[in-house]
Amino acid sequence: MTTVLAAFDWQPWARAGAYLVITIVVVRLLDWLLGRHARSLPRVLGRPLNLSESSRWRAMRRLIVAVALFVGLTLTLIQIPQVGSLAKGMIASAGITALVVGLAARSPIANFVSGMIIAFAQPIRIGDLVTIDDVTGTVEEIRPVYTYIRTADNRRVLIPNEQLTSKIIHNYSLIDETSSAGFDFEVPVTAPLPQVADAVLDVLRGTEGGLAGREPSLEVTAVTVGAVHLRATLWAQDWTAATDMAARAQHEVAERLQAAGLLGGAEAAGTEAAGT
Repeated sequence: MTTVLAAFDWQPWARAGAYLVITIVVVRLLDWLLGRHARSLPRVLGRPLNLSESSRWRAMRRLIVAVALFVGLTLTLIQIPQVGSLAKGMIASAGITALVVGLAARSPIANFVSGMIIAFAQPIRIGDLVTIDDVTGTVEEIRPVYTYIRTADNRRVLIPNEQLTSKIIHNYSLIDETSSAGFDFEVPVTAPLPQVADAVLDVLRGTEGGLAGREPSLEVTAVTVGAVHLRATLWAQDWTAATDMAARAQHEVAERLQAAGLLGGAEAAGTEAAGT
């Protein structure tokens, strides 16, 4: 046993261990330096990072750390004779290896590439309020494989990045956060429309949180045999405030019209929001 241990060449394993330790130290140090740099950027720029800059920086940081880890582990494997030739062969035939791995792991790679596209093209950013399919919420995290959406009831919806790049995204925070929200209701066809309009617009203008310079509106959307269908629209600073305003205004409009005897048997319809 002693003879076998004495004959065993420990140098390659020692070098591999040293490379592994150096890799771990370098990766941890690099991640720490990048994190520190990110925290110092607002002081250098004299302002906080905006959503676009923050999202891009996070993506760059993850990519740099991943590349450093890959290079370090590759150099570690090359030091071991038993796998060194294999590691060198894999590097030499990187094109074929990439093709094989790509075919075997198409979905994760596609999600990773899509995540990088999202981070740099910025269709959504961390903190944006978005609607994707039937999910509405705030973008909490854009990771290499999944994007995390936090809904109003505090659920986290994870959407694969590959799917995200092929879906229609309603972004209420991009470019201009101002948004409108409205609700539909109906009054009897015999109701005096000027009186209805005065009552409804008075409620809309008095609803707290309206956007200066954007007057609320009331329009007729349809006329049937027994009723006139109307839609009230309000504007606010953002989508959340607009939907909240619409819900409060809808309740007040129903009370005002009922008290004036203008609502008849009609019932106010549900609130529906439309972002800019």
